[in-house]
Amino acid sequence: MKKYLYDFLLMIQFLTRIPVKKSLPCEMKNFRDGTAMFPLIGLLIGAIEWGVYYVSIKFFPSNITAIFVILVGILLMGCLHQDGFGDIFDGFFSFKGDSDKIIEIMKDSRIGTFACVALIFDILIKYATLSIAIHKNVSAIIIVTPIISKCTVSFMALVGKRAKKNGTGNLFIGNTTIAHFLISLLITIGICSYLLGVTTALMSIIVGIIITLIVLKLCNNKIGGVTGDCLGANNEFVELGVLLFFSALLSR
Repeated sequence: MKKYLYDFLLMIQFLTRIPVKKSLPCEMKNFRDGTAMFPLIGLLIGAIEWGVYYVSIKFFPSNITAIFVILVGILLMGCLHQDGFGDIFDGFFSFKGDSDKIIEIMKDSRIGTFACVALIFDILIKYATLSIAIHKNVSAIIIVTPIISKCTVSFMALVGKRAKKNGTGNLFIGNTTIAHFLISLLITIGICSYLLGVTTALMSIIVGIIITLIVLKLCNNKIGGVTGDCLGANNEFVELGVLLFFSALLSR
């Protein structure tokens, strides 16, 4: 049990800005085992976001509350996924050439026009969809969305191949087993079914898996595999897709 706790804390240290001041084992096995706990990281982030919603909605309208929820999510993750999201837009769409040059652009710390536009739309869509969910009093979406998105990251790490020999993404890409993904999936199904009901939960997870396969296909076509930026970008794509799916359901 202590081992699993340490692996969970390691994922908190690695993926979030939540302070965990403890020296932890950092072997490849620890990161592999950590992929099974990705949905629990999503649960932690979603629960904190829900707490912000719960307090904010007592004082502010739904649209202002949505802004606070988005902001705290970005701060908790340290823009980790937004960085990958922007990088693949700069790399994949601002340059037509070989994969090595695209990866070089993605590694550049400077932000380009494509990334700026993509991130603006990323935040706008989250703002609009969360505002709808909060207005409709379906706050469980705040918790469920990051759980599903983190589960699909473990799925991409399982089925994707490494686009680079070195990179932090390789701690997970090619290092995730079917067993670890299945644990991640079962955790996701269990929590989401409890919060949303089985049918809606399964439909939402399927939406996330489909989006992941599309993003994976794009990554394979552009750079011949997956990098850490691709994992982060997929998290954002899935969050947007799941939020749009929920918005469509709520508007019926």
